[in-house]
Amino acid sequence: MKSHQMPEQVVFWKWISPKMLGLVTQSSVYHWLIEGDSEPVKMFDRAANLVNNQIINYKCDPSEKWLVLIGIAPGSPERPQLVKGNMQLFSVDQQRSQALEAHAASFASFRVSGNDKDSILISFATKSSNAGQTTSKLHVIELGAQPGKPSFTKKQADLFFPPDFADDFPVAMQVSHKYGLIYVITKLGLLFVYDLETATAVYRNRISPDPIFLTAEASSVGGFYAINRRGQVLLATVNEATIVPFVSGQLNNLELAVNLAKRGNLPGAENLVS
Repeated sequence: MKSHQMPEQVVFWKWISPKMLGLVTQSSVYHWLIEGDSEPVKMFDRAANLVNNQIINYKCDPSEKWLVLIGIAPGSPERPQLVKGNMQLFSVDQQRSQALEAHAASFASFRVSGNDKDSILISFATKSSNAGQTTSKLHVIELGAQPGKPSFTKKQADLFFPPDFADDFPVAMQVSHKYGLIYVITKLGLLFVYDLETATAVYRNRISPDPIFLTAEASSVGGFYAINRRGQVLLATVNEATIVPFVSGQLNNLELAVNLAKRGNLPGAENLVS
């Protein structure tokens, strides 16, 4: 279809939309449209926090106004297995970057009550060790709040890793737009499920005994695909028949159960709404 001679080596590339490739070199990030005869366009330079990092992901939001680059670097000498996660968030409109600690991130559209336009959210998961203390968090924040309109209040929640997963860390995140859920997937095959709006923990289980290295949204079923090191392709999504009763009964969270039922048009909330 077309070819281009890059001036420097591409260390990571990915389809960021059906017609756009994201190309990452040691110093910069480019977008290359497959249509027409356009060449790759430089979007931004890599930030200092990503020097000597292995790039593991690159994403843009649906408007292509917000871009995020994620890399990992060796952990501290006392815990080399727990690698550091670094993230560079770039605003195309402001031509400005922000450096954050994170292993995985994803964009989402969300309609705040009382607003006539969707808000763009970013959720990101981080796990870091400081002076022997390990902190694992999920954050959900709004990007570019709309002046004079209701905004999304930022949320954060703990990611609880079981004791035998002490050095495990998030490697991927997918947002289910169908259900309004965040899926956090770890290297050792754990899956955390959180509610996007409230950052409430919904579920945790191990879905793969082998390390997971790639995921992609499965939008039609509201879940995601994952590939593990053994070459298995996994499909994970919620059980529509049981999630609402599970949230209302096991988690004792009636409000979330009703919201999930409304969002996903799911059964199980008939007795909860009087």
